Amino acid sequence: MGTGSNQWRGIRLTLPAELRYRDIAVRAVAAACQLVSPRRTAHGSTVGRDRPDGSEGLRLADLDLSDNFAADMVSAVSELFNNVAIHSYAHSTGDIALEMEVTGDHLEISISDTGTAFDLSQVPTPELASLPEGGMGIHIARACVDELHYTPGPPNVWRLTKYKVPTPKRIRPRRLTSQL
Repeated sequence: MGTGSNQWRGIRLTLPAELRYRDIAVRAVAAACQLVSPRRTAHGSTVGRDRPDGSEGLRLADLDLSDNFAADMVSAVSELFNNVAIHSYAHSTGDIALEMEVTGDHLEISISDTGTAFDLSQVPTPELASLPEGGMGIHIARACVDELHYTPGPPNVWRLTKYKVPTPKRIRPRRLTSQL
């Protein structure tokens, strides 16, 4: 992901770390997913060049979250955006940077911030029987992607990877790692 080289060709987006900007991040992720997974609308037609009018772009009504690939990535990014905005910047302001790299079979997303680092060892296992109101974001994100890595900083960096179609050698328990 984004090595700083001019050769990297991905999508970069920097937003204020405020919940009101989460929708912009989620729309960008949904659009990036369409570049990896089949480009379908909620009505079964395709998005983009195959539209009858030949137009490009993605309208909100076009988002097909019945596509598990897109729904999972949108959910994971939404949860992590929330955590960064609420916890990393609890006592300050700053930005959240997203980098998305689309390949033929997967999407990699990096979410970085310069707020307070997060200690993954302090995340308790959720009590699902009690249906908790909060504290589920990391667990939801982990359940939605194939790989989830966190490196505390600054900058703090979350790296998410989701494959369009898991192959037998990729089928494994969802993992979350932290580099300290």
